[in-house]
Amino acid sequence: MDLKKKLPDQDNTFVRAVYDSLFNFTQDAVVFLDKGMNIIKSNKPFTEITKYCLSSADIGNIFDLIRDEDDRKSFLSVLEDNILMKEITLNSLQGNDFCILQTKLGPIKDNDKIIGVYAIFVDITDFRKREDELNRRYKLICSLVDKANLGIVIIDQNHKVIESNDRFCEMIGYSQEEITKLHSWDWEYVYDEKAIRQGFADLSEISYTFDTIHKRKDGTTYHATVSASGADVFGDGNDVIMCITQDISAKKEMEEKLRLSEKKLRTYLENSADMILTVDYKGEITYISPNCEKICGFKADDLIGKKASDFFLPKDAAKATTDPFMSSLSDDKRTYWTFRMEHRDGTVHWYGVTISKTSDENGRAFLICNARNIDKNIENEMKLRQLGLYDHLTGVPNKAYFDATLKRIQSKGQRPVSVLVCDMDSLKAINDRYGHAKGDEALKIAAELIKSSLRKDDFIARVGGDEFAVILPGAGKDEALRIVERINKTFANHDPGGWPSLISISIGQSTVYDTETSLEDALNWADKDMYSRKQRSKVFPAD
Repeated sequence: MDLKKKLPDQDNTFVRAVYDSLFNFTQDAVVFLDKGMNIIKSNKPFTEITKYCLSSADIGNIFDLIRDEDDRKSFLSVLEDNILMKEITLNSLQGNDFCILQTKLGPIKDNDKIIGVYAIFVDITDFRKREDELNRRYKLICSLVDKANLGIVIIDQNHKVIESNDRFCEMIGYSQEEITKLHSWDWEYVYDEKAIRQGFADLSEISYTFDTIHKRKDGTTYHATVSASGADVFGDGNDVIMCITQDISAKKEMEEKLRLSEKKLRTYLENSADMILTVDYKGEITYISPNCEKICGFKADDLIGKKASDFFLPKDAAKATTDPFMSSLSDDKRTYWTFRMEHRDGTVHWYGVTISKTSDENGRAFLICNARNIDKNIENEMKLRQLGLYDHLTGVPNKAYFDATLKRIQSKGQRPVSVLVCDMDSLKAINDRYGHAKGDEALKIAAELIKSSLRKDDFIARVGGDEFAVILPGAGKDEALRIVERINKTFANHDPGGWPSLISISIGQSTVYDTETSLEDALNWADKDMYSRKQRSKVFPAD
């Protein structure tokens, strides 16, 4: 039998209308399968499920979607004329989420012959997640549906008990024989006889549910939910009240725990060291924890309704290529941003903001933001960066910083550029005569003397043990030679105290005027020039 020809019957208007309604208007996912579990027909909600779980919605067999062996066996068991209801869990394509589907499976028959399987999927993910959250928070491992233990009592027009089940007798502490002598006000704690007679005067009009308190035979009480309905239960024309009651003491206890938990959460939000804020779909602040006044000086009322991006320091906002808050509204992933914010007192501080997207009860997206002061982190990062780019002894940039600067100037094409290579003449003699501590001091003095002789935009770096290199942007040969002369005079006039003749320096110079010449070559030429000058000089350590 060809299942495709049987679904739907094109000659039957009523069947076709039912079929179209099922596939075009139901919010549940529906799929028809042949006996090989190949998909014959499915509706749009089913397509959405496949998109959620697979890279392509175009699948031919239901087992492309259903991977669990037990779930597959359930589908196959329908071919043995079984109707099943079970929950199936499917992982998302990314693997970081899942959906739970209440699945009804049944056979499709043609003249009592099974020709396929139908499956109806109802998404119960949110329900299960809420249920799991309650179980986690309150450690309640019970199901109110499976363990309802409902008490049932039937009352006549005089509010006297006609019948009740054992559970109701157990709930209020009376025997079956005793309970038939009672009236509803005998166990009702909230309402007295007068209120009950007035509220339940016309039994045919009674149909509502309410919470109340019942008292037991021993005088104790418990919270109960009562569903009361006036009906002709016995079919004799006399209306009675049928009450279905449930002990909700556990629920009340849970609600109290939830209330206390929410109170604790509010206390945390209001006293946390971090600022907590929510931002709506327009990018405006809708809530900010009151501790913002203690942290940044602004009152919460001053900030609610303002654009969250106003937290940016204006000049930082001008550099930003995107508004982090608005961009986070279009991204389901948690994001992290850092920016500077000016406090009410005018001081500027760094903040790290973790932004998470969620939705309100109307499905409208909003952001939950956690803003933390990261001044110390930024300070530590700057210190680490300083350690990586600067010579720890002399405090001037190191060779890595020098090489990067030389490449940057080369790529910018700034000309002329002069390069100096400065080498201490007698560092080994100082180390041998006075010790390495004195040698380190001599290096620091040399770095300071060179730096003090340079212009504002000149760049000095320690590139070797006793060697310094200098970049002179915009300096031609004449200007470079004047700077070399100034450095030499600075060294000559310096009084080191104790070993004046030992601190001296040899300087090589090179100038580049065109962009074709490599500054690396210029550095090599300056190094050769320095070496040549060192050979010509006669420097001897002082006695």
